[in-house]
Amino acid sequence: MHLCISCLLAVIWLLVLPVCPRAEVVGRFSMVEGPVDLLKQGKVPASPAKVEDAVEPGDVVRTKSQGRAQVKFVDDSLLTIAPGSRVAIEAYMYDAGKGTRKAVLQVFRGMVQTVVTRILKTQEADFIMKTHTAVIGVRGTKWYTLLGPSATDVYNEEGKVCIHNFLAEIGGEVCLNPMEFSRVMADLAPTSPAPFKKEDLAPLEKMLHTGGASPPPPTGVLGVTQPLAFLDRLRISDLKLGTGDRLSFDRQSILSRDFLLERVDRDRDRPQRPGFIDLPSPGTSPGFSRPGGGILGGNNRPGSPISGPGGSITTPGGTGS
Repeated sequence: MHLCISCLLAVIWLLVLPVCPRAEVVGRFSMVEGPVDLLKQGKVPASPAKVEDAVEPGDVVRTKSQGRAQVKFVDDSLLTIAPGSRVAIEAYMYDAGKGTRKAVLQVFRGMVQTVVTRILKTQEADFIMKTHTAVIGVRGTKWYTLLGPSATDVYNEEGKVCIHNFLAEIGGEVCLNPMEFSRVMADLAPTSPAPFKKEDLAPLEKMLHTGGASPPPPTGVLGVTQPLAFLDRLRISDLKLGTGDRLSFDRQSILSRDFLLERVDRDRDRPQRPGFIDLPSPGTSPGFSRPGGGILGGNNRPGSPISGPGGSITTPGGTGS
């Protein structure tokens, strides 16, 4: 009798247990060099990443200063992560039979190269990348994303990339054709497309292996990262924002290295609230700073839209914070 009661209680206990859905594997590490961490569901403790380790929605990849990694997703898209970077897999859904995809990645710092070769029959961007200043939407292309203290640089090598500011109230979407560049600065629309040459890709390829640790020359324009020669050749006075407006005199200074370094110093002194994961202490990794104060990701977790004043970001052209 007691045995029957015990079995019945055990069955009831199993029935009332919460059912935790199993996370779906959406990619695997195809390359790991040096120290690379994987935070499952964005939670500590981190574990060392290895080739063939699974990646799931909600995971965060961190490469240390001597580490780099590459993730191959289920749709054959490739994400190469440079040293000193941090990327979250916010969402990734792919159905080959239906020809649908919804991918959302968030780059918190560093540099990545993304290759999306499988172009699906959809009118809207189905592969989204978010940074501290920009939202990048694509359907099939190859591009580089480089984060500075107060700006995101996008170098489109192949296909088409459309960009707008992280803050939806800032108008001006810019679409880049092959071999075109744009910068998205805090509180500004993206700059109009500027052409670059094949040889300008060499520093980017190098940075995929070395990161942005090399100090820039005095005439650089990327602040804490190695500048590309073609950026120094640009006539800043001729640059326009995605809204069609020319940069005013005070906005021109935003493109300069001195301004970016000054912004870094200012961000270092700014009180910071608890943020995403393993956030840097004041004085380090200024690329996390968001216009208006605070740290990007403070109230955000992979798998949900980025929260912010007035709403959240979904896809390019949609509403945002």
